[in-house]
Amino acid sequence: MSSCKLTSPTFKTVNNIRFESIGLKGLKLGANAEFNNANPLKCKVVDVDMNVLVDDRLIGVLGEKTDVIIKKKSDFTIPLGVLIKPEGTVLEDFKTFYKILTDRPTELYLVGNIRVKLMGMYFTVPVKYRQILKRSDFKN
Repeated sequence: MSSCKLTSPTFKTVNNIRFESIGLKGLKLGANAEFNNANPLKCKVVDVDMNVLVDDRLIGVLGEKTDVIIKKKSDFTIPLGVLIKPEGTVLEDFKTFYKILTDRPTELYLVGNIRVKLMGMYFTVPVKYRQILKRSDFKN
């Protein structure tokens, strides 16, 4: 084990962005964040902490703890879900929902990190993802 160098997993991309539900509490979006674990040992995701912005406006925070066990030397996916709650003024909320629900281009930005535990050590993996989306890009 002394020759084994442990490194932080790396962020690759976000895919499968989709609508999950819409209701009185807000609009729920889902996605998958892909990472790679190059270590010869498995590790565990202990925390997810990401801001979700649409057109430079904070619409949600991902802070869910998810128990994802990561296999050694493998790619892995963390399911993400964000509930966009109407918390601003009625006009701001309407504009945000309108852009998301219509086919107008909208910029989605995820920024934050995940924390993983590997042999008693904690690693922080930075996540930065930006994409221009239209309603037709979302999977239902």
